[in-house]
Amino acid sequence: MSFLFCYPLHATDLYFYNPEININDFRSLKTSFDNYLSTQGTYQFQPFNDKVTFEQFLQTEKKGLFFLSSWHYLNLLEQGYSELQPVLVGTIDDEFTYTKILSTKKNIRDINTLDGKRIASSGNEEYTEQMLNNMIKQESFKILTVPKDIDALMSVLFGMAQGALTARNSLETLAKLNPKKFKLLQQHVESQAIILPLIVAYQAEQEFVQIIENMVTSNEGQAVLGMLGINGWKRLNKKEFQQLYKQIR
Repeated sequence: MSFLFCYPLHATDLYFYNPEININDFRSLKTSFDNYLSTQGTYQFQPFNDKVTFEQFLQTEKKGLFFLSSWHYLNLLEQGYSELQPVLVGTIDDEFTYTKILSTKKNIRDINTLDGKRIASSGNEEYTEQMLNNMIKQESFKILTVPKDIDALMSVLFGMAQGALTARNSLETLAKLNPKKFKLLQQHVESQAIILPLIVAYQAEQEFVQIIENMVTSNEGQAVLGMLGINGWKRLNKKEFQQLYKQIR
């Protein structure tokens, strides 16, 4: 099922699709998000696991808020979804961009030898392939989708993949927690800055936006943000998003 949980739809629903992260347990994410939202009013979290279905839904559902990756939002703008407006951008320690790094074991010195090899990533296949093609201009990879960045790095260390595409902060975490394993890895190429996930809307209900923005003020909200790979939000309109995108390009 592409629309994972079928409940009545409301203007106060938050719809979710993000190819940058691989979530195996949508039920746990929905339960946690709904538990937080239930303390704020009659709000619900509705996740999707299929891009086509999500985009078809966007064509007809003009109410509510939509959580998606900045990469996907840019694709939607190119497809003509010009009425969708960003209202919030996710942050990690007050930063609203991050980068991806391609790592291998140290015995791989030339990244051209990765052509046709298996690359581990917590993003879905389409997203990972596009990121890799932008970074190293190759088009032939086998993608191993894993739950988290740390799993991608471990896949390389244990020989299940020849490369790992992960966020820089995941490498920094590994370096702190297990410096011996980190030293076995070689970092080859880093992506351009990537804007963190967005909350977008056709017509945003400001009270609902404020509730999402205030997630950082409660333990329940912070736990949900952690499941989404961020720890805060920043207000952002379309003009500011376009200016930010130009700056990082």
